[in-house]
Amino acid sequence: MSLSGLADDDTAAPPWHGSGFTATLRREWLLLTRDRAGLLLAAVPAAVYVALLATSLADLVGTVTYRGRILDYPDFVVPGLVFAALLGAATATGTALCRERAAGMALELLSYPLTRWQYVAGKLLAGSALVFGQAVAALAVSAALFGSRWPAERWAALLCGLLLAALAFNALGLLLGTVVRERRRYGVLVNVLVPVLLFGSPAFYPVEHLGPVQRVLADVNPVSHGVAALRAALLDGFAGAWPHLVLLGAVAVVAAAGAGRRLVREFRAL
Repeated sequence: MSLSGLADDDTAAPPWHGSGFTATLRREWLLLTRDRAGLLLAAVPAAVYVALLATSLADLVGTVTYRGRILDYPDFVVPGLVFAALLGAATATGTALCRERAAGMALELLSYPLTRWQYVAGKLLAGSALVFGQAVAALAVSAALFGSRWPAERWAALLCGLLLAALAFNALGLLLGTVVRERRRYGVLVNVLVPVLLFGSPAFYPVEHLGPVQRVLADVNPVSHGVAALRAALLDGFAGAWPHLVLLGAVAVVAAAGAGRRLVREFRAL
């Protein structure tokens, strides 16, 4: 049986059959999506937030003041809800990396013609696709439940922001997975870190409502800047969101370079 557990016997072609980059992508996608429990744990908290806010808190809060503008609470909170889903999926990619390492699945890669760039690009792109897909699903469900109607240009800006955020935070999740190598320790860390990052940012309430210490922490919180990018895209389209999108793109490049370097080191050590 294959070390990955994806083939039933030694003669059967592995489900990630093929060669080179496409085979690597298929393998990484299966690694991410076969863990049903991990996917549920990543998606359920965001679904709970959407359901609670759509059915009760949105009517309770009504409107908020954001940068001198009065907004309906749904338009303010949707970026935060989307980011809750995005963070959950990003931590799932790091969990998959830890699971692969713990089970010795990476050793199977030595039996196939695979270059370092294919290994790194496969992990970055497959994980980003999962993160982007879950974030888009959260956006669609939130918009439907809140009855939101946004112009096409704002939808395009939102999707662009989600793509950049998926690339950036998936790379950060993988980077954390290469630093915290033990799976249980990684799970404990992300279960503590994600709520702190999410609720320590102005995702669900304006930054003016935070205390002085929380404001300082919010300034250095990457989630704050990601939510700000999506919020600017939703409210003003590309015209107001482009500085935030440039920042997200820069974070994505730096995080991908860092994660890629760490993954190459692991690949060389196989």
